[in-house]
Amino acid sequence: MINSLTQYFAQNGQIILPNIGIIKYHKVEAVWENSKLLAPKETIIFEPSDSKPSKQFYHYLSDNLDLSYEQAIVQFDQFLINIFNNEFPQLELGNFGTLAKVNGSYNWTSTFNSSAYLKDIEIVPLTHQDEVDSDHSSQKDKWYIGPLVLFVLSILLILYKFL
Repeated sequence: MINSLTQYFAQNGQIILPNIGIIKYHKVEAVWENSKLLAPKETIIFEPSDSKPSKQFYHYLSDNLDLSYEQAIVQFDQFLINIFNNEFPQLELGNFGTLAKVNGSYNWTSTFNSSAYLKDIEIVPLTHQDEVDSDHSSQKDKWYIGPLVLFVLSILLILYKFL
């Protein structure tokens, strides 16, 4: 059951646990601030609520576990009851995090860390622009030498052929 829940969360970005809450993927877009591009922030958050899972979720569960729609509902509810009525009530959602029940309230501990692979980018102006331009312009001034040599050589070859 946990593998099915983890796969569903990875595909849909949220999972609703009935009468417990919603675990969802939350993304804040990248922001340009002064001369720095701040990386997007991606987190997985838990919001307590009395929501019920959608029919799509139960259909996914029934297909994935090879059960009927009604059996998927019953087994999912029973799975949550068994997990959160244990001595150590916690639900590990793969590498995303853990939902634990402590003193009657649910606490989400995320193991997902987007800052490990998304970094801020700082834009720094080029300081040696004049030196680069002067070196480049000295090479541009001599461009005509190659074509001039080829022109003179071709005239000499034409004259040699006719004389």
